[in-house]
Amino acid sequence: MRLFSSLLLLSLLFAACGHGGNSHATVRSAEPRLVSIEVEVYDPETNLVWENVSVRIVEADQEWSGCTCGSPYLDWFLTDATGRVFFDEYALADAAVGFLVDDLGRAVLGPYRDDDEAVVVLEIDALGFAPVIVEVPLRWDRPDVFVEVPFH
Repeated sequence: MRLFSSLLLLSLLFAACGHGGNSHATVRSAEPRLVSIEVEVYDPETNLVWENVSVRIVEADQEWSGCTCGSPYLDWFLTDATGRVFFDEYALADAAVGFLVDDLGRAVLGPYRDDDEAVVVLEIDALGFAPVIVEVPLRWDRPDVFVEVPFH
């Protein structure tokens, strides 16, 4: 009888605390994060960087929407003297590849399990070379990514 009373009391406590399994409340643990990608293009044979190589955002696979959204634009960005191109949160939003966007028009990833990842596909190209396609994963806990791309 004592065991039965203890079990009954324990089950009532769990029910009172809301552990009944019917709760769908989501607790927001953090704010969305701005995203960016910095790309360095280099020659793997010499380890020297490539200046004036074209880089563009092709598409992005967005976890929040389940969409693989292709950019409607063919905007190419040239690598600078350091062999780099920087896509900040505005450039990623402007590419129209499906990122969540904050009130200021900046691309963000959310903190929830279903909106905290994206994969951005970039194309690297130069006259006389075969284009290179690169996939760049972004996550809420790693929203700013630096990627080195061998190109020859």
